[in-house]
Amino acid sequence: MMELSLLQIIILSIIQAVTEFLPISSSAHLLLPSKVLGWPDQGIIFDITVHFATLMAVLIYFRDEFLKLSFYFSKTFLFLVISTLPIVFIVLFVEGIGDYRWSLTSIAYANIFFALLLYVSEKTSQQKYSNSDMTAKHAILIGLFQTFSLISGASRSGTAITGSLFLGYRKSEAAKYSLMLSIPTILGALIFSFLEYNTLEEDINILTTFIAFLTTFIVSYLSISLFLGLVKKLGYMPFIVYRLILGITLLWLI
Repeated sequence: MMELSLLQIIILSIIQAVTEFLPISSSAHLLLPSKVLGWPDQGIIFDITVHFATLMAVLIYFRDEFLKLSFYFSKTFLFLVISTLPIVFIVLFVEGIGDYRWSLTSIAYANIFFALLLYVSEKTSQQKYSNSDMTAKHAILIGLFQTFSLISGASRSGTAITGSLFLGYRKSEAAKYSLMLSIPTILGALIFSFLEYNTLEEDINILTTFIAFLTTFIVSYLSISLFLGLVKKLGYMPFIVYRLILGITLLWLI
């Protein structure tokens, strides 16, 4: 099997870092280099490394919340757990859901459809709630929206934000909740990756693994800050336009 070059590892690490928290679908962007450029598969070690790096970045960014013991007895923590349950249930009990291989055509249409859905949610949202107004009902509904992220191209962040906006949450509050909601989701991805790694034989290159981690961590941390600032100033329109252009471009290439 061909191995990734150092340059390819850096580029893929940046793609993972930039797209993990933005509503533009990280999984779709990581599929594109192999499908469009013919790059070799990243491998399970790369997946574990970049997911761990993004997890560390978001934990450190929200360290004021997560370093307090009281946070783990708060309603916010409870609602994050509730919002995570639907996607966990589907992954665990719907056989073969994680083995499906998405085509470029389906990724393109998913980008276009969910971009339009995000547009509708932003334009129709009353934006009257903050995350302190969260209820268990809202948490489960946001979690149900997040299950659409199992469709490559839908975007975990984008589906969670869309659900929050439809429920009437403010743009910046929806962005923050989706970022915090990424933590249990990334943890789940890490657990499944470790389980898969135990059944495979793959050598670890210490240098490239370290470079992938460091690149992903730094760019992820910066991406979170830039994302929240951009949402406050411009809302979600830049991401909607980007996803529409990406989807149309993919269909044209196909």
